[in-house]
Amino acid sequence: MGKLLLCMGKYAEKPFFMEKVYVNLYSVEELCYCLLKDAYLIDQDLMDGRLEGWLAEECGLQELAVRLEEAAKGGCTVGGYAGVILEYVGYGDRGTWEKAVEMLDEGRDLSLCEKRKARADYLAGHKKYMAALKSYDSLLEELPDAEKELRAKILYNQGAVYAQLFRFQSAGRCFKEAYECGGGEDAYIRFLAANRMRMDETEYVDFAAGDQDKYEWTLKVEKLMEDAVKEFEGTEESRMLFTLGICREESHSASYYDETERIVHVLKERYREITAE
Repeated sequence: MGKLLLCMGKYAEKPFFMEKVYVNLYSVEELCYCLLKDAYLIDQDLMDGRLEGWLAEECGLQELAVRLEEAAKGGCTVGGYAGVILEYVGYGDRGTWEKAVEMLDEGRDLSLCEKRKARADYLAGHKKYMAALKSYDSLLEELPDAEKELRAKILYNQGAVYAQLFRFQSAGRCFKEAYECGGGEDAYIRFLAANRMRMDETEYVDFAAGDQDKYEWTLKVEKLMEDAVKEFEGTEESRMLFTLGICREESHSASYYDETERIVHVLKERYREITAE
């Protein structure tokens, strides 16, 4: 049986239209869900007084409306304003409320496109990679041509997500486009690194030799690779591979194949999690 959710107030006959998210809300719980899910898209317009009137008249939540009015008059931020709602309703846990409040306040001086990028970055940072990629694609399609700097940042972060999914060809494409949009040296180094990961050594050497002007950058790629190997050597995964090597060398075939199957299963499950819609 699923968890029982108690609703607060009434179900509104007339919805509240959340313009920045482009959605009609019919209950305070839907409002809370929207505040948590789309925090980066919401701005100071939330505090224009319309929400307070709707909560009082349509949802029967006069006490909450009064608290919000007092908070707005007291000069609270949009994050603090949303925090009053989330705490009053008790929707989710305190850690989730505090994160939403932080995101709302971080995004108050951002443009709508910057807020959408921030939301996609948030998804990527929490390993919601497929959702992040969709958000980046949608934003790139609608981004004005004049926003070259922002486009470079979006493409760079999109390339990083593709790299996390081991889709190095797509990652390389994004990093190269980011560089061409003014993304700077780091974008091109990441472009080289993506190709270094997907090509065999001979193919990569031929590829990198085609642009002698950026020879120093290929050296930085090799340094990144060396650092990555050293970092991996201290991980649990490295220790597992070392143990497997011992089992294989000592002809413990049963242990070797059992452990190999277990590790492959774990890695498959991790990959399914990060590629889930």
